[in-house]
Amino acid sequence: MLESGERELLREERLALEEHLKTCPDCAAFRGFWEDLRSRLREATGPTLSAELSDNVRLRCRAELELKLPSHRKPALSKGPAGVPWPIWAALLVLTSLTLYFLIPGVEEFRQSQKLTLGTVLVLLIIFQNALMLFAAPLLMRRGRLSPFRFRQS
Repeated sequence: MLESGERELLREERLALEEHLKTCPDCAAFRGFWEDLRSRLREATGPTLSAELSDNVRLRCRAELELKLPSHRKPALSKGPAGVPWPIWAALLVLTSLTLYFLIPGVEEFRQSQKLTLGTVLVLLIIFQNALMLFAAPLLMRRGRLSPFRFRQS
């Protein structure tokens, strides 16, 4: 009988069930109860919360979470996105300065001679290194490899 609610019974199964229900009042009563319950569940709508109650529950849950988390692991729930830590800005400044220091003479030399010299190759390598470092810094921070510096709290 329960399988008839989950899948369509084969013809022989359906006939056997109907025959049994004619002779067994307990199973017939259970089937009536089961069908009534399923129809009521289909008709029932879920409870709706008011916007005020929903906001209140959300704020209370947030407050409970902040109380339970240790102070060094509290998420910044009310703050905006985290800023870029100062060591990353310092690295960006140093790498940009080095790039400009070598790029300007290298470009001038390449413009005049139209040859790819060792200096020009070094400038391109420095630019590649800078791009790689600036790309890798956020990935390293996310993986926690630089955690002794506590970048996320700066």
